[in-house]
Amino acid sequence: MSELNFTDLTPITLPVTIGDQTYQLHEATGDVAAKYRNAIIEATKFGPDGKPAGFRGLADTEMLLISLCLKQDNQPVPMATIRGLPSRIIKALFNKAREISDLEEAEDRQGLEKQLKDVQEKLTKLDEENPAKNALSNTTDG
Repeated sequence: MSELNFTDLTPITLPVTIGDQTYQLHEATGDVAAKYRNAIIEATKFGPDGKPAGFRGLADTEMLLISLCLKQDNQPVPMATIRGLPSRIIKALFNKAREISDLEEAEDRQGLEKQLKDVQEKLTKLDEENPAKNALSNTTDG
């Protein structure tokens, strides 16, 4: 068995400049990661079969993670401040926060095959519900 050895407990911190303001983007702690994941689950609406059937407020989870990881003068940046930033900055901060916190979903073969199966099932369901409408998207003009 290989041993896990975490001798350096220093969280990853990256400097961030937005306009004339300086911040630090911190790696998520266990508490922050749990709050982020719980928010994703709370935003997911499940159908009677137990599978995700929709989302409500999922975009807020991105800003939640940023507001808990982005700090100025060692204080978390308020959600209202995050909401006022341009979308391209929010996207970049969110992607980097997930990366340094190891909160990205793994894209292994099994995960990708599951996603492919889910998409195929959704397409089949759409075709069954309205074959005439969806048949148009399956034709090609030559």
